[in-house]
Amino acid sequence: MKPLPISISSGKSASVRRSRHKTVNYGTALQPGETWAIPADGLQNFSPVTLEGQLLLSGKPPLNIARYIKELKAYPYGCLEQTASGLFPSLYTNAAQLQALGIKGDSDEKRVHRSISAFPVCCKCKRDNGGFALWDKNGDEEYWLTAYVMDFLVRAGEQGYSVPTDAINRGNERLLRYLQDPGMMSIPYADNLKASKFAVQSYAALVLARQQKAPLGALREIWEHRADAASGLPLLQLGVALKTMGDATRGEEAIALALKTPRNSDERIWLGDYGSPLRDNALMLSLLEENKLLPDEQYTLLNTLSQQAFGERWLSTQESNALFLAARTIQDLPGKWQAQTSFSAEQLTGEKAQNSNLNSDELATLQVTNSGDQPLWLRVDASGYPQSAPLPANNVLQIERHILGTDGKSKSLDSLRSGDLVLVWLQVKASNSVPDALVVDLLPAVWNWKTQNLANGSASLEQSGGEVQNLLNQMQQASIKHIEFRDDRFVAAVAVDEYQPVTLVYLARAVTPGTYQVPQPMVESMYVPQWRATGAAEDLLIVRP
Repeated sequence: MKPLPISISSGKSASVRRSRHKTVNYGTALQPGETWAIPADGLQNFSPVTLEGQLLLSGKPPLNIARYIKELKAYPYGCLEQTASGLFPSLYTNAAQLQALGIKGDSDEKRVHRSISAFPVCCKCKRDNGGFALWDKNGDEEYWLTAYVMDFLVRAGEQGYSVPTDAINRGNERLLRYLQDPGMMSIPYADNLKASKFAVQSYAALVLARQQKAPLGALREIWEHRADAASGLPLLQLGVALKTMGDATRGEEAIALALKTPRNSDERIWLGDYGSPLRDNALMLSLLEENKLLPDEQYTLLNTLSQQAFGERWLSTQESNALFLAARTIQDLPGKWQAQTSFSAEQLTGEKAQNSNLNSDELATLQVTNSGDQPLWLRVDASGYPQSAPLPANNVLQIERHILGTDGKSKSLDSLRSGDLVLVWLQVKASNSVPDALVVDLLPAVWNWKTQNLANGSASLEQSGGEVQNLLNQMQQASIKHIEFRDDRFVAAVAVDEYQPVTLVYLARAVTPGTYQVPQPMVESMYVPQWRATGAAEDLLIVRP
């Protein structure tokens, strides 16, 4: 059996077991004299000891910067995009600012060390040609991601971090190649290859222009292909690059066109740029404010973006970082407000957005009245662990788990003995093509990993029956990008084609006798996070001596 063409890693999980973590969001705009109260049943299924929340009050359409930083900080997985996105806030915030937002964190010294120590992660994914891959350098080159990582590294250098010179130089050479030879780019799963290439070229142009290294002739050639754009974001990036390099006329034309070119909201259209209408609007607002362009259009975009962000229960790491970048640029915009709340006898007032951390009791009785003479916007984010396991659910994706013996026969969860080896079989399906599915199977506390030699044929399975060999063959055929064996979970990044199931299998051993709950398996699209599924709950796992 040939080795699987994937990256495989193991190690400790630095994260809390967040797969059952739940968040609810509320928000409204109050006119003077109006009152809002949290719905009576809004927090029913939360375990009170785990419930916490945050109230944001603002005199302008709000972007909840604290939520975006928290979600980036808590995200437990680490492809290159997720690593870079999680580090962006470190470039533009300090410990005091995080504390003011109610975010617990390390000292500035430790945060700087964390950011610097992550640069080798970027280099681990750097291919020999200067481009970057998603999980490690042996993966396919990710063209848009290469521009994104280079954007991060250039910004890190601007903020005083020590960035590897070779990574910058080689990366710049690769970005220049994107500008001059778009034909060399091959973007799997792209539904609109011209639009995908235009997005890569425009972002590469912006990153090079930020360093005064973008050839104006190449930028003008890209502008000639503006009809290929499928979103306003690459047009805006190209416009800023043109202006930066001295062509104000074309730059302003590109910026004007960008504001008239919305991204298609059809989530099934894959462009290979990790994007969405929300992500694109957030990066556009950030880019306009960073370059002090079109303040009236910024406010219009902020209104749209605030509604979009509030309407999303789940955010990708790409969306969270884009919203952070947008929020940090507009947080000083004036907006006078005044409010009376149920958790404070004093009247609250301000000209900037204000965050308040709330415990479970304060959340349960939360009430806010607009006591001023201007509109008041509020957002409430409450999170914690549910009192009961979630019901099985699926949207586009579906996941099932089966527990087998090494002979391939179904294994009852109440028939295990300490030391027994089991084969866990996960089957993932999708009603649309999902090129970026992430499968997470939390281990019961009783299970330990058995050395995973499935890629080359496990000694434990050499004498297994035809059913097991069939599963291993199916796994060989799957498009698996990455597998992790963490202390407490199995993680796999896979591409799932429409109506073509993906098979994943791994070995585990029952260790300590006792009775245990079995967490449900989950799968989600990393960049269309509302495409997700939770598997069925299992019976209690009983291990006998």
